[in-house]
Amino acid sequence: MFVKHFTDGVYGGKRKALAAAIAYRDHIIARYPPLTLKEFCSVIKHNNRSGISGVCHYASSEPRQDGELRWYWVASWSPEPRKTKQIKFSVDKYGEEGAFQRAVRARKNALAQLEGDFNPGMSRE
Repeated sequence: MFVKHFTDGVYGGKRKALAAAIAYRDHIIARYPPLTLKEFCSVIKHNNRSGISGVCHYASSEPRQDGELRWYWVASWSPEPRKTKQIKFSVDKYGEEGAFQRAVRARKNALAQLEGDFNPGMSRE
């Protein structure tokens, strides 16, 4: 019912309605251009506690022989739709700050290789 009214009554047919919709879409995109993948991946989410998007502090589920947990700083990113990569840096090996800085650098290097615009439908393909 709505489609018939919208396409026949307001714009004078389906072709004119489609042309109007495309023109409106193009106007909106020109006014509010899509985020690049780098921009989208740099948005800090509400639950982020490291202050760097894609970098988190992580405790291994398997403790060391002394019973202590193994802690890591982890950098993660999505190089393509439905694929995630991550690299972790041991706090035992690099120290808290060293592991954190390595994770930040790894994340930055990974984002530098991303190209194109963010497509909100790409995760549902």
